[in-house]
Amino acid sequence: MWRWHSIAAKKAAWDQAKAANYSKIGKIIQIAAKWWADVSMNPALELALQKAKYYNLPRDVIDKAIKKWSGQLKADDLHEVIYEWYGPGWAAVLVKTLTDNTNRSSSNIRIIFGKYGWNMWEPGSVSRQFKEKWVFEIDWMSEMVNDKWNMVEKVNPLNYDEAELELLDMDVEDVENEWWHLIVTVDKNNFTSIRDLLKEKHYHVIDWALRFLPENTISITGEDEKALESLMEALDEDDDVDSVYANNA
Repeated sequence: MWRWHSIAAKKAAWDQAKAANYSKIGKIIQIAAKWWADVSMNPALELALQKAKYYNLPRDVIDKAIKKWSGQLKADDLHEVIYEWYGPGWAAVLVKTLTDNTNRSSSNIRIIFGKYGWNMWEPGSVSRQFKEKWVFEIDWMSEMVNDKWNMVEKVNPLNYDEAELELLDMDVEDVENEWWHLIVTVDKNNFTSIRDLLKEKHYHVIDWALRFLPENTISITGEDEKALESLMEALDEDDDVDSVYANNA
């Protein structure tokens, strides 16, 4: 009986997380397309649709988001709002929300931070410690080859040392080896050129995103570190929160 309840609880938690993920990506599609509906001219929309494919969003979820921004369905007006706080250990924390109710999201975030005894700071006091950068995640080399008159994808593992040297020659800012994939940081203005080069060189990009990266990091340990991790998890679980950033090392 305990095992059945344990499995059922895990499945319920997974279903809830999946539904929340669907909702968040639907919002990302809607707000990205709000500015420019042409995917070829809108990397944010291209990314949102790629995320939808990567996370296997049902077609009806994607269609609903598309119909909302095209005006075929009534949609709440989404707003992107960034909140600036200092968290446990005096970590600088940025919280980006996509919300149709700024009062609700602001109240929820205040409650979450309130559990840890920290307060919102003046606009700019935290954000000036971060810069927006494009971040690409690469997991292997991929190319289309002819196999018995059919075009199929051929996948090759990365040679990390060679790949890192080649990527650094592409005018990227940084390359990090994160166990099974590479994290490539790019200046905000170089997105299109680097994206096209990665495609030309047959790198398989599993994700890219415009992220706030800290100019400098601080070391947080002990109870502050645990509290910051719990805070970040609680924020990420909120339906209105799109992403959370902190300057801890």
